[in-house]
Amino acid sequence: MGAITKITRRMSYEEILGNLGERHQMIIEALRERPRSTARELALYLWEQRKIPSPERNYTHPRLTELMKAGIVAAVDKKRCPITGKMVAVYKLADEPVSEQGELELR
Repeated sequence: MGAITKITRRMSYEEILGNLGERHQMIIEALRERPRSTARELALYLWEQRKIPSPERNYTHPRLTELMKAGIVAAVDKKRCPITGKMVAVYKLADEPVSEQGELELR
């Protein structure tokens, strides 16, 4: 990839980050502080910080899906949830945004 392409991709990525909703921003910050987390782990972390009203994963999972579509977050692994016993995705911030970023519905 050429230098100009890398620069324009980074500019596009930074522009998207500036237009995200509050919950999206919280999740990105939480992933910076706690990389390789599940939706439930992120919800628990944000709840402990008093940023969301409940530790329920439904406060984070829909936003993680939107951030994945935008190329900002990637599912990189899976592990067993200690609460449900089911296999769940592990997320981290994407190293670089994808070249074809999806539309992000802000809430």
